[in-house]
Amino acid sequence: MDVRQLEYFLAVVDHGGFNRAATALYLSQPSLSQAIRTLERDLGSELFHRIGRRVVLTEAGTALIEPARTAVRGLELARASVESVHGLRTGRVEIAAMPSQAVAPLTGMISRFHRAHPDVSVTVRAAFTPRDVTEMVRTGVTELGLLASPAAPPDTE
Repeated sequence: MDVRQLEYFLAVVDHGGFNRAATALYLSQPSLSQAIRTLERDLGSELFHRIGRRVVLTEAGTALIEPARTAVRGLELARASVESVHGLRTGRVEIAAMPSQAVAPLTGMISRFHRAHPDVSVTVRAAFTPRDVTEMVRTGVTELGLLASPAAPPDTE
């Protein structure tokens, strides 16, 4: 098992299927399928039920999501730590935001950040409720979350 396989697994989970994940990863669908089959063989367990063109996570696949996100984030953290010795030059930041916050103040903050760090990619993922925002940050889908709520942020425990 390697981190590339875990990234591919998470892409299938996050994009809801092999075809969309392959497109997002700029891979052929057969190459992605082969990498997932190799990961399943290494783990000794199927990660997806393949139902026609649909895939549904198995219990083993569901159990792998958080450890896979932790491993991928750990590798990204290792790279970022080494790069930070020379200052922030490249990398990626993913932000979960509710639609109203995605316009302001987030766009201004991203614009200022991009001027200071032009080679850092910033991705904003849509989250429709405060609970969605906190869940995306908690599970490692994003590093940051921006939400507005009249009450305290929802408890995710």
